Amino acid sequence: MMKYILTIALIVLFGFFSVGIPIATLPGLVKGFFGLSDVWLGVILGTQSLVTLISRHHSGTISDLKGPKVAVIRGLSFAVISGLITIGGVFFNNSIGLVSLLLGRMILGYSESLLITGALSWGVGLVGPTNAGKVMAWSGMAMYGAIAISAPLGYLVVKDFGFQGGMVFAILLPLIAGIISYFVPATPVTGTARIPFYQVVPRVWKQGTGLFFAAVCFAGIAGFSTLLFKEKGWGNAHWVMAIFGTAYVLARVFFAQSVDKYGGRTIALIFSAVAILGQYLLWQANSSSVAFVGAALTGFGYSLVFPAFGVEAVKNMEPQFRGVALGAYVAFFDLALGVTGPLAGFVANYFGYAAVYAFGMITCGISFFIALNLKEKKKISE
Repeated sequence: MMKYILTIALIVLFGFFSVGIPIATLPGLVKGFFGLSDVWLGVILGTQSLVTLISRHHSGTISDLKGPKVAVIRGLSFAVISGLITIGGVFFNNSIGLVSLLLGRMILGYSESLLITGALSWGVGLVGPTNAGKVMAWSGMAMYGAIAISAPLGYLVVKDFGFQGGMVFAILLPLIAGIISYFVPATPVTGTARIPFYQVVPRVWKQGTGLFFAAVCFAGIAGFSTLLFKEKGWGNAHWVMAIFGTAYVLARVFFAQSVDKYGGRTIALIFSAVAILGQYLLWQANSSSVAFVGAALTGFGYSLVFPAFGVEAVKNMEPQFRGVALGAYVAFFDLALGVTGPLAGFVANYFGYAAVYAFGMITCGISFFIALNLKEKKKISE
């Protein structure tokens, strides 16, 4: 069982470098090379999430009707195409370059939708729904592990080879993930008919809304932590995402089994409370050390919120619609990133970068109260 879970996680890890490296390097490119504002940075970062959101149901349908392995390989292929287009845009310090950058983000959004939706459905199909929590935990750990590594990797590579050098890694690593995918057995196609999106959302919206408000804390750290450190005059900003990701991974390593063991509601309550504390420390930080602790607590707390709400969401759908259920649930994460980017840019412009984390503290609090009012259900039988 663990062999398949770890293999799927490895595919997600290598594939998600296509997302992590741009997150680590785009703020400097957008504000330095293109000379654009924080609001533009939020729009560019949010474009990917918006496309991912729009395409989630489509990705879930492909996973159910054609198989999750097909969805994953298609997603990795589009990640490579996105990287090539993004590199091309850097050669133009004008509207052509900006359009290329936005186009690359749009394609990457579609790529991420296929990759993550397919990988989660593939993993659950390989090891069974009783281990859904472990699949979500390890796959999520791979996602944020890639983001954690991308921060220092992007800093070092861009320093010596420029933005194009960083994007080379964002192209090569998904290629490796695609090669690994070919050697993993496909799971049987579970779906025989397409279920409309409006029939799926009512069955996962409570869990998805909990994820939505919790995900704001991740968006704030990913998009604005570097700028917060610059505003405060602190060094080593590139370690913020690395610390966040490391804490995220450690929580998954030691507590991945807790979601299946104790239930999603209980775990969501405990870990969202930790994320609230982390956001508070980032908001009130008067030194880089306090900010690092805040980032660690945020990563540790946010880590299990995704599988905690996700396990409860999967229980509400029949097995043949597992892909669209996961797609609809994860769409709330995409929506959070798409909305938070521009909104956090607005907050930062008028109240400073620290206020972004006060905003995150409030939204994590809302996620806590959603979990408090969530009723756990027994899984729909296979």
